[in-house]
Amino acid sequence: MQWEQRNIRFCAGVLVFAVAMRLLAGGAFAPVGQALQSSEAASFLIYLQTGRVVRRVPEPEAEPVQETTAQISAEPAVFCGEDAELVRIDDTCGRNPDVEKWLTEPLELDLSGEAPKVLILHTHTTESYAQTADRYEETSPYRTLDPGHNMIALGDLLTGILEEAGIGVIHDRNFHDYPSYNGSYNHAASSTRAYLEQYPSIELVLDLHRDAADTPTGQLVTRCSVGGETAAQLMFVVGTDTRLSHPGWERNLSLALKLQVLLEQNNPGICRDMNLTKNRYNQHLGAYALLVEIGAAGNTLQQAKLAARELGEAIVKLVGS
Repeated sequence: MQWEQRNIRFCAGVLVFAVAMRLLAGGAFAPVGQALQSSEAASFLIYLQTGRVVRRVPEPEAEPVQETTAQISAEPAVFCGEDAELVRIDDTCGRNPDVEKWLTEPLELDLSGEAPKVLILHTHTTESYAQTADRYEETSPYRTLDPGHNMIALGDLLTGILEEAGIGVIHDRNFHDYPSYNGSYNHAASSTRAYLEQYPSIELVLDLHRDAADTPTGQLVTRCSVGGETAAQLMFVVGTDTRLSHPGWERNLSLALKLQVLLEQNNPGICRDMNLTKNRYNQHLGAYALLVEIGAAGNTLQQAKLAARELGEAIVKLVGS
């Protein structure tokens, strides 16, 4: 009987306690209600009703949330005359440039801000790479309209890297060499002018290609090591004013020299000899413009993507975005 009375008293106490919490939770008595709802007050009331001591186990502290950002923050790269040792130039036009001078010359290149600053396009959009298990349909040998296997795929990858660093990019995914290969550079020039007129904020134009040459064993293959994996090599093609007017070609040379040094510092052998050529390849249209050969037809798309990723990271490091 004594046990039953204690049980009845306990249940009645709990009921009274619950009703009190409801009444005190609002109105002028809200602070009192909140205090009585605390774990310490609840433990004390249960002790009065039952004589049992209820011990509260402390809750574990939550892990602090680390703030992350996709934007890469760094100071612009700095160069010295000794860095010229990392650069090799195939001077096909006999200009014999002062490498140390143009390597250390400051760039007037600002890729910060929300407006588009980089235009990526492909004069020879259909250029593709060696067939692998992931096969694609060819329009002709080493050419395809499949954007997942031609130069558009590399442009998409480079666009993503630059945008993740906070650089505004326009990627022209149009075909300038199809259905007719002839006139590709004229078609690409028209596109470039249109974009520069629509987006005057663009400061850098990148024309992505892949090289091609017959060898005794088949198509040319370029190789280097990136993170222990086989990657394609990169080659910067810098046009001059040897044949046609191109008064700002040294700016492009300065840009290419700096990028080549950064690439070689990170992955020795990733760059082929820079090609200083008589032709200007539409590089006179932008404030800064480069033609970049990403591997060759004998390389795989995966090898080219590894090289393209290194190119994107070098651009980000150069401007300190």
